[in-house]
Amino acid sequence: MLRLEHVSVAYGKHEALHDITLDLDAGRTTVILGANGAGKTTLLKTVAGLVRPRPGGRILYEGRPIEHEPPHRIVAAGIALVPEGRRLFGDMTVLENLRLGAYTEHARPHETAQIERQLALFPRLAERRDQLAKTMSGGEQQMLAIARALMSEPKILLLDEPSLGLGPRLVTDLFSALRAITRTGQAVILVEQNVHQSLRLADYVYVLENGRIHSSGSPAEIQQDKMIQRAYLGLEQQPAAAPPAEARAQADFYGGGFVNPFARTVSAEQATAGPEEERPMASRVETIPVGGGFFNPYARSVAQQAPAASAPQAPASAEHALPPAPRADSIPRSGGVFNPFARSVDDKR
Repeated sequence: MLRLEHVSVAYGKHEALHDITLDLDAGRTTVILGANGAGKTTLLKTVAGLVRPRPGGRILYEGRPIEHEPPHRIVAAGIALVPEGRRLFGDMTVLENLRLGAYTEHARPHETAQIERQLALFPRLAERRDQLAKTMSGGEQQMLAIARALMSEPKILLLDEPSLGLGPRLVTDLFSALRAITRTGQAVILVEQNVHQSLRLADYVYVLENGRIHSSGSPAEIQQDKMIQRAYLGLEQQPAAAPPAEARAQADFYGGGFVNPFARTVSAEQATAGPEEERPMASRVETIPVGGGFFNPYARSVAQQAPAASAPQAPASAEHALPPAPRADSIPRSGGVFNPFARSVDDKR
């Protein structure tokens, strides 16, 4: 139905797509995965006629080349793009936006029936049919953008990051609607960062990396790719051996960090003494954890140990001698609430 052959696209000296070849069959959902800047949006814009490929590349739609066709003729032929950012007419109502989507010659006679079909598919739009588009929530606007594209009765629907910026509940509603669309046999090319949801919809997947096709296959095959597991599915293998119980208890006691789960609060004895068994228990238990960082990402917090109120103890051996008593007038200095590597250090002087 749609085939790209050796398509390359450049913005000046920057090559956004390099020698892309892919196929889209009728009635199937094709998902394009890739990091930011991999060329996913450029690929959709090239199919929609908004960006021209370099000479030598071909885009065949139902057997005929369309790489030089203007965008409005590509829409009339049956390819509709839902762009990133929705691009609605904000000062028009929901119904007015939908009617604009049926401007093509073959869709105009079915405008009323199509409006009812889209309002049934997206019930929230039916509730807001007379509301201005700019006054709706982001999720409702995204639904309107998809419905407006479907008003042109496309054979291929191009979706660019439809869930971008939406809350979890709206994402769930949106993908429920997309599943309903794909069940009707609508051919879809989906670019989406929500990999788990995308793979549930996909019949076939392409992975772009730096403007090139890194891999392709069925959703099951793609999920077995080690790179995909690490980069997109969060399935990187963890160390098999669990830390000792003492290390876990110590990590809990000296735990720190406001945002970063790996930030910690470290006592001076921890930082300077030898192995754990060579330090007296008091040097660990009496340490007062100090929070770290407020504005400066590279600053650390330094505080003194609180004076001990317990009775004097027998002198310790030279090996286990404690440092002099800390000054009580020390003022903790803060730094780095946003830096994931900031830590707090108790410094005994």
